[in-house]
Amino acid sequence: MCSSEAPATGRIRLDLAYLGTRFEGWQIQETMRGGEVPRTVQGVLEAVLSKLYGAPLRVTGASRTDAGVHAEGQIAHFDEPAGGPRIPPPGLLSGLNSLLPEDLRVTSVARAPVGWNARFSACGKVYRYRLRLGLFLHPHRGLIEALVKEPLDVDAMRRAARLLVGTRDFRPFSIAGSEPRTTVTTLTRLEVNEEEGLLLITAEGDRFLRGMVRRLVGTLREAGRGRISPEEAPECPGPTAEARGLTLERVLYPPERPGGSSSNFPRATGNLGGRSRV
Repeated sequence: MCSSEAPATGRIRLDLAYLGTRFEGWQIQETMRGGEVPRTVQGVLEAVLSKLYGAPLRVTGASRTDAGVHAEGQIAHFDEPAGGPRIPPPGLLSGLNSLLPEDLRVTSVARAPVGWNARFSACGKVYRYRLRLGLFLHPHRGLIEALVKEPLDVDAMRRAARLLVGTRDFRPFSIAGSEPRTTVTTLTRLEVNEEEGLLLITAEGDRFLRGMVRRLVGTLREAGRGRISPEEAPECPGPTAEARGLTLERVLYPPERPGGSSSNFPRATGNLGGRSRV
């Protein structure tokens, strides 16, 4: 639970964008691989912040994105160290981006209200998966797309998507690696749009299990291939789609909520307060 008490020092909100290609996900990892600590978004950000403030800092992210997953609208926070400098938001924005690598940028800095927490104050997330229909990926636009060469029945994918929306136990659509308090999730939106040979699959919900969006995409792709019928989609999870096509677009905070005023799905009983990663 997030404490409602004011921190001894100021809490800072960071809005982030990153290309996930060369990151081993968001969460810092202590396990050495080949003699090196894996490169993560949290690890790189904490190293730069610690350099600016002259003290170790811990950063909390709204979503613990997996290796290869990108972000357009990740949100994070940290608490200024006691006795450290008080850097105004414009100066912090400039200082961070002058030291961060080119595949990670801070797009906004602000002082957070008392009790606000990037992770636990969030009430929903919006993800987008880009699926390119064709024979190859563009050398730079393709960095955030996945390729599919076979023809897909987009109408069948849309019918399957509509049947997956709602509140249910999405454990079959997750992958191993996390143990949330509950696997019951409300998926308020799953849409498939086509723009000049690019399928844009948008998923919005109150929370997502690890790998859930990519399993949903894999399921829609199976429906598009004709390997399952749209009606079978809720009971026949497909394979996990590539990480490279997935982007965290937005994190929602009150007064926003997933689905807006149109969110009117039947609720399952149980604790829906857990948080996980995609």
